[in-house]
Amino acid sequence: MPASIDDLPYELLSVILEEAAQLNIQKNAQYTYGLSQAPEPLQDVRMQRVVRGQVSPDTLKWNAVDAVRQVNRQCHQWASEYALSNLYITRWRGSERWMQSRTLHTLQTNPSSIAVYRDPYHSLRKTLQLFESNPALAWCVRRISFVGYYGAETNAMIFGILRHCTKLEYVTLPWTALRYGSSEDWSRLLGRNANYHSILSLELLAVDLKQSQIANATNQIDNKPLRSPRVDFSGLKRLKIFGQSNFMPLTDDDLIAISHTAVNLRTLHITGTASVTIDGIGALANSSDETLEILEHSPLTDNGFEHPDPTSLRGQKQHLCPKILECPRLKNLSLSLPSICEDLFAEGSVNWSGEMQIRTVTMCGRHPISLKTSEMARIRFWRILEQARSLMSLREKEGIELDIEIFINNWIFEPRRYRVHGNLDVAEAASNGRWPSDKSWSSKGPYGQTGLYGKDEGPYEVVQEDVFKQGLSKHYVSF
Repeated sequence: MPASIDDLPYELLSVILEEAAQLNIQKNAQYTYGLSQAPEPLQDVRMQRVVRGQVSPDTLKWNAVDAVRQVNRQCHQWASEYALSNLYITRWRGSERWMQSRTLHTLQTNPSSIAVYRDPYHSLRKTLQLFESNPALAWCVRRISFVGYYGAETNAMIFGILRHCTKLEYVTLPWTALRYGSSEDWSRLLGRNANYHSILSLELLAVDLKQSQIANATNQIDNKPLRSPRVDFSGLKRLKIFGQSNFMPLTDDDLIAISHTAVNLRTLHITGTASVTIDGIGALANSSDETLEILEHSPLTDNGFEHPDPTSLRGQKQHLCPKILECPRLKNLSLSLPSICEDLFAEGSVNWSGEMQIRTVTMCGRHPISLKTSEMARIRFWRILEQARSLMSLREKEGIELDIEIFINNWIFEPRRYRVHGNLDVAEAASNGRWPSDKSWSSKGPYGQTGLYGKDEGPYEVVQEDVFKQGLSKHYVSF
């Protein structure tokens, strides 16, 4: 029988302390509050207290183990690892005012107030200072995310923080880190350090910047770290790029440079960007073909969120269909292709599972055939749907669930259920209401299961494949 808590095995102590921390999180405040409107001079405003937002998960954890850290050295170490394992460092935004009244219920009708100023980079600076003075705390960090810091000055502080996090595994950075970071910064992050420890996951988030930020002379630099042979992505297992920017966006050249050493990727997500095409995706898929398990590419075009990749910046449109079949470990796929091969689903030895989505506009060939004008292309497409059904049936016999969806322009085909989703308003008007004879409401939209994006697409409806083919033959609908 242990005489004290110090005599317990560390694993059991960890379970007890984690349970206590979870109870503390439930008891502590999980939301921040503010006033519905700040009082202004000569205005009669009735204020109410409103919820501003949730307290960040890392702050909740830190507050929950505040007392635990003070017990002894062992509890302090456990609490530090628990609270600092995941850090979310975001730029402060807001325009709060300090109220001269101490409590909200004593506020008068027209209270006076003082405008509050806070350094928007306060969290970033304090984190850097903390890790510089306490390197042992930085050792506890396994996942870190930086949101809202896009300038050269803040990127320097970001890499200063990363320099101290020697056990880091998952990192989320602004895309400008690939411009402002030096080759030394990136090589250290990717394994060229004292411990030869590389991060496993890298996420790059891009947004549009204000014109004032773009015009700032201090931001007009590009250190081109990807050109250095010291920057090696071979230790990276997961790469995610999300968003589009109007300032030094990521391009195919960046992805091709990364692909020279990124030979062990298991997961590749590139979503919502117009500056990266199938050429960059193809380069990364080629370099990691032996290890790639998840591949997702949903590009963003100038006209909005369109699934098919309409152009290739290099004008050579890589043919990815054979490469997809050559990835032995590929399981989950959500991909936008300029064209699709007739025998893409004919290979029964693939390991695909889960939900699989293919978005395209034409059929592959020496000269891509348009489904809009070619009857032969349509016959080949119906054959693709039959092959998809056969593949799903084969995988089901093996005890593996596979669900394939094919997006052709504005239509979504579900081969398993013999259904087609789309907007049928024009077809109904063209047929004077005679077609389709049988339809139902669809929960899908132009972007798959997520439905509509608040634009004027109108609700989607669903019909059977045979009904859709009938509409094609009578020219009520088209591809």
